[in-house]
Amino acid sequence: MGISDRVTNENSKCEIRKEKRLCYIQPCSKISKSIKIPKGKTCRPTFQLAKAEKLVFSGCTSTQRYRPTFCGICLDKRCCIPNKSVMITVQFDCPNEGSFKWKLMWITSCVCQKICNDPGNIFSELKLL
Repeated sequence: MGISDRVTNENSKCEIRKEKRLCYIQPCSKISKSIKIPKGKTCRPTFQLAKAEKLVFSGCTSTQRYRPTFCGICLDKRCCIPNKSVMITVQFDCPNEGSFKWKLMWITSCVCQKICNDPGNIFSELKLL
């Protein structure tokens, strides 16, 4: 799970604002290796965990269990990225430190494309002249 910035004007004054939110595009575990791609297809744009589980962020655990949709994988060097999402609010409890709520990008669909940038590298779109 990570943190992303988004720019939005979804507020009563329609003002441009920058917001921080949690994002959970793919699990860090090797679960993506067990994803089955349908016969005759080269991609599986989305997948879900087998069962709902609590989310963990900075040592704090969500009060509810969730079964998020993740962006999937392709066999033909394409990459799958979020296409549509909504914002949900997740309550976290921290051991001996109280609790907090934070917005989370909840993926509803993904798209697989040939242009694959490294989302963790802010210079991935730079080209040498």
